[in-house]
Amino acid sequence: MSKRLYRVINPVVKKILRSPLHGFLSQNTLLLEFTGRKSGRKLSTPVSYHSSDGIAHCFTRKSFVWWKNLNSGEPVYATIKGTRHLVRPEVEAENSDIKGEALRHFLRAVPRDAPHSGVSLDTNGDPNVDDIQRVVSDMVYVRLPLPNSLHSSPSW
Repeated sequence: MSKRLYRVINPVVKKILRSPLHGFLSQNTLLLEFTGRKSGRKLSTPVSYHSSDGIAHCFTRKSFVWWKNLNSGEPVYATIKGTRHLVRPEVEAENSDIKGEALRHFLRAVPRDAPHSGVSLDTNGDPNVDDIQRVVSDMVYVRLPLPNSLHSSPSW
């Protein structure tokens, strides 16, 4: 999706994620709230996620620079399934081996994101390995350790 389209869609998605109607989006979309590293302003962005082993796994493209605000190691707020939690993000922007394996698992769990990631899926829902290798250097992997109350079933 283009940045222009996200500028139109994101305000609507943010309102829904903060509302009692969050249920139809909350299963794999969360709302991150953080402070801008340069502006000091409060910012927020909806992000697709998959939860496993007590971690919310998220991806974005490097060109969507909001992720740089998470690099300080400072805690941020994540609204997940209608509840706001303080979490400490872990950002991986460089290691393609780590990102590639995580992206493969993520796209199996959240296949709707495959086209946005530039990755095709086979008839079994498995991401194309060549596509992952092609796009992984442009991806950023964000891990959000979740409070115990949000832990899902183990493993991908």
